Amino acid sequence: MNARLRLLCAVLLSASAAANASDTWRTAHLRGECDAALTEARAAADKGEPEAMLQMSDWHFFGTCLGKDDAESARWALLAAEAGLPRAQVVAGQIYASGLGVTTDPAAARRWYEKAAEAGDAEGMLLLAKMIGAEADPLAQELSLAWARRAADANYPPAYVHLAGQYSGAGRQTDYAEAARWLDKAIVAGYRDNSVWVAWSWACLNLGRYDEVLRAVQQVPKDAPEFKAAQINHAHALLLNGQVGNAREVYAANMTLRGADEFRRILREDLAELRRSGRDHPGMARIEKLFLNKP
Repeated sequence: MNARLRLLCAVLLSASAAANASDTWRTAHLRGECDAALTEARAAADKGEPEAMLQMSDWHFFGTCLGKDDAESARWALLAAEAGLPRAQVVAGQIYASGLGVTTDPAAARRWYEKAAEAGDAEGMLLLAKMIGAEADPLAQELSLAWARRAADANYPPAYVHLAGQYSGAGRQTDYAEAARWLDKAIVAGYRDNSVWVAWSWACLNLGRYDEVLRAVQQVPKDAPEFKAAQINHAHALLLNGQVGNAREVYAANMTLRGADEFRRILREDLAELRRSGRDHPGMARIEKLFLNKP
Protein backbone atom coordinates (compact mmCIF):
# COMPACT_ATOMS: atom_id res chain seq x y z
CA MET A 1 0.00 0.00 0.00
CA ASN A 2 1.55 3.31 -1.03
CA ALA A 3 1.92 6.33 1.23
CA ARG A 4 -0.99 8.27 -0.27
CA LEU A 5 -3.32 5.26 0.01
CA ARG A 6 -2.31 4.72 3.63
CA LEU A 7 -2.98 8.39 4.20
CA LEU A 8 -6.42 8.15 2.62
CA CYS A 9 -7.32 5.17 4.77
CA ALA A 10 -6.15 7.00 7.88
CA VAL A 11 -8.27 10.03 7.03
CA LEU A 12 -11.37 7.99 6.27
CA LEU A 13 -11.20 5.28 8.90
CA SER A 14 -9.69 6.91 11.99
CA ALA A 15 -11.72 5.71 14.93
CA SER A 16 -10.21 8.34 17.17
CA ALA A 17 -11.49 11.34 15.21
CA ALA A 18 -13.70 13.58 17.30
CA ALA A 19 -17.37 13.81 16.30
CA ASN A 20 -17.82 16.94 14.16
CA ALA A 21 -19.34 18.09 10.89
CA SER A 22 -16.73 16.22 8.85
CA ASP A 23 -18.02 12.89 10.17
CA THR A 24 -21.04 13.24 7.91
CA TRP A 25 -19.06 13.54 4.69
CA ARG A 26 -16.59 10.89 5.83
CA THR A 27 -19.38 8.37 6.41
CA ALA A 28 -21.18 9.35 3.20
CA HIS A 29 -18.06 8.69 1.15
CA LEU A 30 -17.57 5.28 2.73
CA ARG A 31 -21.11 4.41 1.68
CA GLY A 32 -20.38 5.60 -1.85
CA GLU A 33 -22.72 8.60 -1.57
CA CYS A 34 -20.47 11.08 -3.34
CA ASP A 35 -23.01 13.89 -3.71
CA ALA A 36 -23.65 14.04 0.02
CA ALA A 37 -19.96 13.61 0.79
CA LEU A 38 -18.96 16.42 -1.55
CA THR A 39 -21.55 18.81 -0.17
CA GLU A 40 -20.37 18.31 3.41
CA ALA A 41 -16.66 18.15 2.65
CA ARG A 42 -16.64 21.21 0.40
CA ALA A 43 -18.54 23.26 2.99
CA ALA A 44 -16.10 22.19 5.71
CA ALA A 45 -13.10 22.87 3.46
CA ASP A 46 -14.40 26.33 2.56
CA LYS A 47 -14.58 27.05 6.30
CA GLY A 48 -10.91 26.12 6.65
CA GLU A 49 -11.18 22.62 8.17
CA PRO A 50 -7.85 20.94 7.34
CA GLU A 51 -9.22 17.38 7.34
CA ALA A 52 -11.83 18.35 4.75
CA MET A 53 -9.20 20.10 2.62
CA LEU A 54 -7.07 17.00 2.69
CA GLN A 55 -10.07 14.88 1.74
CA MET A 56 -10.69 17.12 -1.28
CA SER A 57 -7.04 16.60 -2.21
CA ASP A 58 -7.36 12.83 -1.95
CA TRP A 59 -10.53 12.72 -4.06
CA HIS A 60 -8.79 14.69 -6.80
CA PHE A 61 -5.65 12.55 -6.51
CA PHE A 62 -7.50 9.24 -6.84
CA GLY A 63 -10.27 10.50 -9.12
CA THR A 64 -13.01 9.35 -6.73
CA CYS A 65 -16.04 11.60 -6.19
CA LEU A 66 -14.08 14.30 -8.03
CA GLY A 67 -12.25 14.17 -11.34
CA LYS A 68 -8.59 13.19 -11.39
CA ASP A 69 -6.68 16.48 -11.19
CA ASP A 70 -3.16 16.56 -9.73
CA ALA A 71 -3.01 20.37 -9.69
CA GLU A 72 -6.23 20.64 -7.67
CA SER A 73 -5.10 17.80 -5.44
CA ALA A 74 -1.88 19.68 -4.74
CA ARG A 75 -3.71 22.96 -4.11
CA TRP A 76 -6.02 21.44 -1.49
CA ALA A 77 -3.21 19.48 0.18
CA LEU A 78 -1.07 22.60 0.46
CA LEU A 79 -3.95 24.52 1.99
CA ALA A 80 -4.39 21.77 4.57
CA ALA A 81 -0.65 21.73 5.23
CA GLU A 82 -0.54 25.50 5.68
CA ALA A 83 -3.43 25.12 8.15
CA GLY A 84 -1.11 22.98 10.28
CA LEU A 85 -2.33 19.41 9.70
CA PRO A 86 0.76 17.17 10.02
CA ARG A 87 -0.61 14.47 7.71
CA ALA A 88 -1.17 17.10 5.05
CA GLN A 89 2.36 18.39 5.58
CA VAL A 90 3.65 14.91 4.78
CA VAL A 91 1.57 14.92 1.59
CA ALA A 92 2.88 18.39 0.72
CA GLY A 93 6.41 17.06 1.00
CA GLN A 94 5.56 14.12 -1.24
CA ILE A 95 3.94 16.45 -3.78
CA TYR A 96 7.05 18.62 -4.05
CA ALA A 97 9.35 15.61 -4.07
CA SER A 98 7.46 13.97 -6.94
CA GLY A 99 6.29 17.04 -8.86
CA LEU A 100 2.67 15.87 -8.93
CA GLY A 101 0.61 18.98 -9.69
CA VAL A 102 3.51 21.33 -8.90
CA THR A 103 7.07 21.93 -10.06
CA THR A 104 9.46 19.52 -8.37
CA ASP A 105 11.18 21.29 -5.48
CA PRO A 106 13.35 19.16 -3.15
CA ALA A 107 13.97 22.09 -0.80
CA ALA A 108 10.23 22.66 -0.36
CA ALA A 109 9.72 18.92 0.13
CA ARG A 110 12.27 18.91 2.91
CA ARG A 111 10.69 21.94 4.61
CA TRP A 112 7.30 20.23 4.71
CA TYR A 113 8.77 16.95 5.95
CA GLU A 114 10.54 18.90 8.69
CA LYS A 115 7.29 20.58 9.74
CA ALA A 116 5.48 17.24 9.89
CA ALA A 117 8.35 15.55 11.72
CA GLU A 118 8.66 18.34 14.26
CA ALA A 119 4.89 18.05 14.85
CA GLY A 120 5.37 14.38 15.73
CA ASP A 121 4.26 12.68 12.51
CA ALA A 122 6.21 9.40 12.25
CA GLU A 123 5.89 9.08 8.48
CA GLY A 124 7.22 12.61 8.13
CA MET A 125 10.17 11.67 10.35
CA LEU A 126 11.01 8.67 8.18
CA LEU A 127 10.66 10.54 4.89
CA LEU A 128 12.88 13.27 6.29
CA ALA A 129 15.41 10.65 7.39
CA LYS A 130 15.52 9.18 3.88
CA MET A 131 15.91 12.59 2.26
CA ILE A 132 18.72 13.63 4.62
CA GLY A 133 20.44 10.27 4.17
CA ALA A 134 20.83 10.93 0.44
CA GLU A 135 22.71 14.20 1.03
CA ALA A 136 26.47 14.68 0.95
CA ASP A 137 26.66 16.59 4.24
CA PRO A 138 29.21 15.01 6.65
CA LEU A 139 26.50 14.78 9.33
CA ALA A 140 23.84 13.44 6.96
CA GLN A 141 24.06 9.80 8.02
CA GLU A 142 23.93 10.62 11.72
CA LEU A 143 20.98 13.01 11.33
CA SER A 144 19.18 10.54 9.10
CA LEU A 145 19.64 7.78 11.65
CA ALA A 146 18.43 10.04 14.47
CA TRP A 147 15.18 10.88 12.64
CA ALA A 148 14.62 7.24 11.70
CA ARG A 149 15.05 6.26 15.33
CA ARG A 150 12.52 8.89 16.38
CA ALA A 151 10.06 7.41 13.90
CA ALA A 152 10.76 3.95 15.32
CA ASP A 153 10.27 5.27 18.86
CA ALA A 154 6.83 6.43 17.68
CA ASN A 155 6.07 2.76 16.90
CA TYR A 156 6.09 3.20 13.11
CA PRO A 157 6.94 -0.26 11.62
CA PRO A 158 8.30 1.05 8.28
CA ALA A 159 10.97 2.81 10.34
CA TYR A 160 11.99 -0.54 11.83
CA VAL A 161 12.49 -1.91 8.31
CA HIS A 162 14.42 1.18 7.23
CA LEU A 163 16.75 0.94 10.23
CA ALA A 164 17.31 -2.74 9.53
CA GLY A 165 18.39 -1.82 6.02
CA GLN A 166 20.79 0.79 7.33
CA TYR A 167 22.46 -1.83 9.53
CA SER A 168 22.50 -4.44 6.74
CA GLY A 169 24.81 -2.47 4.50
CA ALA A 170 22.74 0.45 3.20
CA GLY A 171 24.29 2.81 5.76
CA ARG A 172 27.83 3.39 6.90
CA GLN A 173 27.71 0.80 9.66
CA THR A 174 26.99 -2.91 9.14
CA ASP A 175 25.65 -4.58 12.27
CA TYR A 176 23.54 -7.66 11.58
CA ALA A 177 22.58 -8.10 15.22
CA GLU A 178 21.08 -4.61 15.20
CA ALA A 179 19.42 -5.28 11.83
CA ALA A 180 17.86 -8.46 13.18
CA ARG A 181 16.61 -6.61 16.26
CA TRP A 182 14.74 -4.06 14.14
CA LEU A 183 13.38 -6.72 11.79
CA ASP A 184 12.12 -8.69 14.76
CA LYS A 185 10.23 -5.61 15.93
CA ALA A 186 8.74 -5.19 12.45
CA ILE A 187 7.60 -8.81 12.32
CA VAL A 188 6.08 -8.64 15.80
CA ALA A 189 4.25 -5.48 14.72
CA GLY A 190 2.72 -7.39 11.82
CA TYR A 191 4.96 -6.00 9.08
CA ARG A 192 5.58 -9.34 7.38
CA ASP A 193 5.82 -8.83 3.65
CA ASN A 194 8.16 -10.98 1.59
CA SER A 195 10.99 -8.46 1.57
CA VAL A 196 11.03 -8.43 5.38
CA TRP A 197 11.34 -12.22 5.51
CA VAL A 198 14.22 -12.10 3.02
CA ALA A 199 15.97 -9.36 4.99
CA TRP A 200 15.44 -11.32 8.22
CA SER A 201 16.91 -14.47 6.65
CA TRP A 202 19.99 -12.56 5.43
CA ALA A 203 20.62 -11.02 8.84
CA CYS A 204 20.24 -14.42 10.52
CA LEU A 205 22.63 -15.97 7.99
CA ASN A 206 25.32 -13.51 8.94
CA LEU A 207 24.68 -14.23 12.61
CA GLY A 208 24.91 -18.02 12.20
CA ARG A 209 21.22 -18.57 13.08
CA TYR A 210 20.55 -21.10 10.32
CA ASP A 211 17.35 -22.64 11.67
CA GLU A 212 15.77 -19.19 11.72
CA VAL A 213 16.88 -18.64 8.13
CA LEU A 214 15.06 -21.79 7.06
CA ARG A 215 11.89 -20.75 8.89
CA ALA A 216 11.99 -17.27 7.34
CA VAL A 217 12.48 -18.35 3.73
CA GLN A 218 9.54 -20.73 4.01
CA GLN A 219 7.29 -17.69 4.39
CA VAL A 220 8.07 -16.50 0.84
CA PRO A 221 5.80 -18.09 -1.81
CA LYS A 222 7.22 -19.44 -5.04
CA ASP A 223 5.33 -16.94 -7.18
CA ALA A 224 6.73 -13.92 -5.30
CA PRO A 225 9.48 -11.79 -6.90
CA GLU A 226 11.46 -12.19 -3.65
CA PHE A 227 11.52 -15.98 -3.97
CA LYS A 228 14.87 -15.96 -5.78
CA ALA A 229 16.53 -14.10 -2.89
CA ALA A 230 14.84 -16.34 -0.33
CA GLN A 231 15.95 -19.45 -2.16
CA ILE A 232 19.62 -18.49 -2.36
CA ASN A 233 19.59 -17.65 1.35
CA HIS A 234 18.09 -21.11 1.89
CA ALA A 235 21.03 -22.61 -0.02
CA HIS A 236 23.53 -20.56 2.00
CA ALA A 237 21.99 -21.80 5.26
CA LEU A 238 22.21 -25.42 4.15
CA LEU A 239 25.83 -24.94 3.07
CA LEU A 240 26.93 -23.23 6.27
CA ASN A 241 25.14 -25.90 8.29
CA GLY A 242 27.24 -28.58 6.58
CA GLN A 243 24.57 -29.88 4.18
CA VAL A 244 26.66 -29.31 1.07
CA GLY A 245 24.83 -31.80 -1.15
CA ASN A 246 21.43 -30.32 -0.38
CA ALA A 247 22.84 -26.84 -0.87
CA ARG A 248 24.10 -27.78 -4.35
CA GLU A 249 20.59 -28.73 -5.42
CA VAL A 250 19.10 -25.45 -4.19
CA TYR A 251 21.91 -23.41 -5.77
CA ALA A 252 21.31 -25.17 -9.10
CA ALA A 253 17.60 -24.38 -8.90
CA ASN A 254 18.45 -20.75 -8.18
CA MET A 255 20.69 -20.60 -11.22
CA THR A 256 17.79 -21.70 -13.42
CA LEU A 257 15.60 -18.95 -11.94
CA ARG A 258 18.13 -16.12 -12.24
CA GLY A 259 20.17 -17.09 -15.25
CA ALA A 260 23.82 -18.07 -14.98
CA ASP A 261 25.39 -14.61 -15.09
CA GLU A 262 23.18 -13.03 -12.44
CA PHE A 263 23.39 -16.12 -10.25
CA ARG A 264 27.19 -16.15 -10.31
CA ARG A 265 27.39 -12.45 -9.50
CA ILE A 266 25.04 -12.80 -6.51
CA LEU A 267 26.76 -15.97 -5.30
CA ARG A 268 30.18 -14.30 -5.47
CA GLU A 269 28.97 -11.22 -3.57
CA ASP A 270 27.06 -13.21 -0.95
CA LEU A 271 29.91 -15.57 -0.14
CA ALA A 272 32.31 -12.64 0.21
CA GLU A 273 29.99 -10.92 2.68
CA LEU A 274 29.39 -14.12 4.64
CA ARG A 275 33.14 -14.60 4.98
CA ARG A 276 33.48 -10.99 6.13
CA SER A 277 30.93 -11.80 8.84
CA GLY A 278 33.02 -14.78 9.96
CA ARG A 279 30.75 -17.43 8.40
CA ASP A 280 33.42 -19.26 6.40
CA HIS A 281 32.92 -22.98 5.76
CA PRO A 282 35.03 -25.55 3.87
CA GLY A 283 32.05 -26.31 1.66
CA MET A 284 32.19 -22.80 0.21
CA ALA A 285 35.29 -23.72 -1.82
CA ARG A 286 33.48 -26.72 -3.28
CA ILE A 287 30.50 -24.57 -4.28
CA GLU A 288 32.79 -21.94 -5.82
CA LYS A 289 34.64 -24.61 -7.80
CA LEU A 290 31.38 -26.05 -9.09
CA PHE A 291 29.44 -22.87 -9.88
CA LEU A 292 32.13 -20.18 -10.27
CA ASN A 293 34.80 -22.35 -11.95
CA LYS A 294 37.31 -21.38 -9.27
CA PRO A 295 40.33 -23.73 -9.01
